Amino acid sequence: MMQKPDVDLIEGLSPAISIEQKTTSRNPRSTVGTVTEIYDYMRLLWARIGIPYSPVTGLPISSQTVSQMVDNLLSMEAGTRLYLLAPVVRGRKGEYKKDLAAYLQRGFSRVRIDGEFYELDAVPDLDKKRKHDIEIVVDRVIIKPDADNLATRLADSLETAIGLTDGLAYADDASSGQRTVFSARFACPVSGFTIDEIEPRLFSFNNPFGACPDCDGLGVSSHFEAQLVVPDPRLSLRQGALAPWAKSTSKYYIQTLESLAKTFGFSLDVPFEELEFGFSMFCSMAAAIRLLR
Repeated sequence: MMQKPDVDLIEGLSPAISIEQKTTSRNPRSTVGTVTEIYDYMRLLWARIGIPYSPVTGLPISSQTVSQMVDNLLSMEAGTRLYLLAPVVRGRKGEYKKDLAAYLQRGFSRVRIDGEFYELDAVPDLDKKRKHDIEIVVDRVIIKPDADNLATRLADSLETAIGLTDGLAYADDASSGQRTVFSARFACPVSGFTIDEIEPRLFSFNNPFGACPDCDGLGVSSHFEAQLVVPDPRLSLRQGALAPWAKSTSKYYIQTLESLAKTFGFSLDVPFEELEFGFSMFCSMAAAIRLLR
């Protein structure tokens, strides 16, 4: 016989994790973590105690000093034209009229809003329902390694930028648009790899800052398979080279192809393989026609 347990009844002992039962959803953005709301606490936990590591060297990412930032800029190719920017607003909604007016009073003259440069005294009204990126132009410089006063100027400008943003500054190449991110808090000491300050939204696949750029946080990405769409490239578009449309009796598809041919100047009677553009370019042109409609 089994021995009688030492305890007959235990009451009031809660489980370590309690999960509330909720209705299920087939939304691809809905996971066990989001449905049970545990994910919100996990994001907060990772953001507060997480230690970032460089994907280049595997070393912990630590803060950069202003002198390290200056050395990074001075190591760039001579003649490089840079915009030193202070990202005061990143992906947040609002009009920011008072904020922009305050920066103008502080002596700043230019700003970049959602990728466009403006004079601070001529900024258009912003849609308060849209998310915006606002970057104050702190300085514009040309890299000249032999210039004695350039290092001092860069240091002053970077200190100003990180002062406006609590530790973050951008250096954008005026020609290529390539961006170098400087953080007074997080940077690899060897490779110089930098990241923004760790925030809970960085771990959210429902937020642009944390979502995968390829799948937008859905976990899957859709692509056209050229061999399935155009199985026989010897056929012309009018002959049915596009397999999904080949057997359709609707006039919509042929009218769409005629619009494409007229807009981009190609023939529907030439074999698909002899067209000057490839399959991916054809998809881009079709998307453009759809937007115009």
